[in-house]
Amino acid sequence: MKQNGRSNINKRAAALLIGVIMLTTMCGTMLNSCVKTPETEIYLIVPEPNSLMECYIIKTKAGKLIVIDGGIAGQGYEAVPYIKAALRAVAGKKDGEYFEVEAWFLSHAHNDHFNELGKVMREYVKEDNLKINNFYFDFPPYETEEFPYKDGDYPDLIKLKKGFDRYAEVNGIEVPEGKSYYDVLNGAYVNAETIAAGQDIIIDELRFEMMQTWDVSDKDNVNNSSLVFRLYVGDKTILFLHDLGINGGKRLLEKYGDSLKSDYVHMAHHGQAGVSEEVYKAIDADVYLWSTPIWVWTNTTTYRIGETRMWVNNGVDYDTADEHNIVACLYEAYPTDSTSIEAWKKVLPVMRIKID
Repeated sequence: MKQNGRSNINKRAAALLIGVIMLTTMCGTMLNSCVKTPETEIYLIVPEPNSLMECYIIKTKAGKLIVIDGGIAGQGYEAVPYIKAALRAVAGKKDGEYFEVEAWFLSHAHNDHFNELGKVMREYVKEDNLKINNFYFDFPPYETEEFPYKDGDYPDLIKLKKGFDRYAEVNGIEVPEGKSYYDVLNGAYVNAETIAAGQDIIIDELRFEMMQTWDVSDKDNVNNSSLVFRLYVGDKTILFLHDLGINGGKRLLEKYGDSLKSDYVHMAHHGQAGVSEEVYKAIDADVYLWSTPIWVWTNTTTYRIGETRMWVNNGVDYDTADEHNIVACLYEAYPTDSTSIEAWKKVLPVMRIKID
């Protein structure tokens, strides 16, 4: 009788142990199914549909922030900067909470591509709780005979330089006497030589392939000096043409030919009067990214926007957005207050570029 009692106890203990193991396994499986796997997040940011601008904010799987351009002109030119609130919204930070931008890329010297950075740095104080770890840009040597910079954005470029100096001063960054921090950074990490050597910039899971910078043949055409690069996200690619024009597009096509093929493309010069049709044919993208203000998108008389749309749509013009055309001026919603983190959080889903 005693032996049977012990046997029953052992059986009950074994059954209890098996039950605990099964319950633990089930809980673990349920918990894992509830934990969201981090994804790369890419946003084509605009505070409203009327401003001329280009701004991308990217968050890596590890949470690092990357900015491409971040400019604004037109309606938002003198507005309070939107970029700090938008960055904190993407990062999941509260107002005033410290955060870092791992990399800030600037494509070329037009205010609709750098003005937000200029505004932030000219007003920069330690209390902003913002640190920018790396700047990547390569502007031509303006104020020289080859590059006189005749265009109207030059005063804003001077302001940008002053912003760099303030940022360096506040952060105790040493700058050689007689130089600005802008001079120290310009072309220091990305330039014609590094690109010719096959330069890639790796940030976590992302690879930025540096493809083209300014050339003496650009002369005083600032758009053609755009820093062209391709972003690799998993097995997908995004080609950023920025404001590249005919000459710059010709150089790009001559160098890369059919290897320009990419899944996504940021349309040159806001989608009009940029590169040629031949360049877009070589890119042969599936998704087109239009950082185009509404007054350009809807005006085919003054601007060549209709021409470009026909190039990428088998000769047929269109004026709507769909899964193949991400159009910044046609978003379903915009922040009610571009300086509010909460307002940005509400609209980020409609500005996110889905990478499938």
